Amino acid sequence: MSRLLACLTLAVGAGPLLACLNDVELPAHEREFRSQYRSSNPPPVAPSSEPTDRPSTSFVFGAGAALLVAACILVLVNPRTRS
Repeated sequence: MSRLLACLTLAVGAGPLLACLNDVELPAHEREFRSQYRSSNPPPVAPSSEPTDRPSTSFVFGAGAALLVAACILVLVNPRTRS
C-alpha cells in the first residue's frame, strides 16, 4: 500500500510540470521585451554549433514515460520477499 501511495504522490507531484511545457508569454509582453532590447545594428549571427541530428521532443518524452512506467513496474513487482 505504501508503494502505491508513493507512486501516486510522484504522479501528482509531476502533474504541474506539464504547465511549464505549455507556458506562452502574452504578445504584449513579447513586443515590450523586443522594443527594450532591440538595437539599431544587431550583432552578426554566428553559425550554430548545435548538432543537426538532435532527437525529437516526442521521442525524448516517450522514452522518459517508458522509463517511468518501467520503474513503477519494477517497484511494484519486486521479487524480494518482505520481512
